[in-house]
Amino acid sequence: MGFFDDIAQGFRKLTGCVDEELLATCTLARGELLGMTPSGTTIQVMNGLVERNCTFVVRVLMDRTPPWDVQITQRVQEVLIPQLSRPGVYLAVRVDPADHSRVAIDFASEPPEVTLPESTGPGSAAEILATGKPITVVLVADQALGMTSAKGDPVHALTLTIATGVDTPYQIQVGNAVPASALPLVYPGSKLHARLGAGPNDVVVDWAAGPVKDGA
Repeated sequence: MGFFDDIAQGFRKLTGCVDEELLATCTLARGELLGMTPSGTTIQVMNGLVERNCTFVVRVLMDRTPPWDVQITQRVQEVLIPQLSRPGVYLAVRVDPADHSRVAIDFASEPPEVTLPESTGPGSAAEILATGKPITVVLVADQALGMTSAKGDPVHALTLTIATGVDTPYQIQVGNAVPASALPLVYPGSKLHARLGAGPNDVVVDWAAGPVKDGA
């Protein structure tokens, strides 16, 4: 990047302008919004909607690529800010394939479905299922995340109550792959076998074990 490119990039960051080349030509990916901080800088062109500079922290998800977090300074229509302040927001983003630090939010596109990379070793779902502590959980809610596992199963955000196998029951939200054969078990109140890894949030539902039978 040359001297004048540095100046242009600095100006875009200051004003919240988007690199149009990045939006037009770079790879479409899925972004999980982790945080947003509105600034005091706004702009209105003619009679258009007021736009405000915001700093976004986004987790970028691309096909079969480990996710990474970036900070993006970009203008957004002020009327959209309440929607973007809610938890669980996913956005379309554009990523420079040669420089993953260059990311812009693409408000004109829908976030694509992506395939997660295969995960193995300590802390992976396979390792937790093989060696984790048996517990039972109760499904409170679920939501498809627009992602699939490396095996092709859709990934859901599962809100679970950890019911037995721990000293004190607690509630968490985790991302788990849900195979097609397990879909009949995905409903509020479903009691399921699961495994607990090293941390309290390291929970993987053991779909192959089926539902918890009454009295178990």
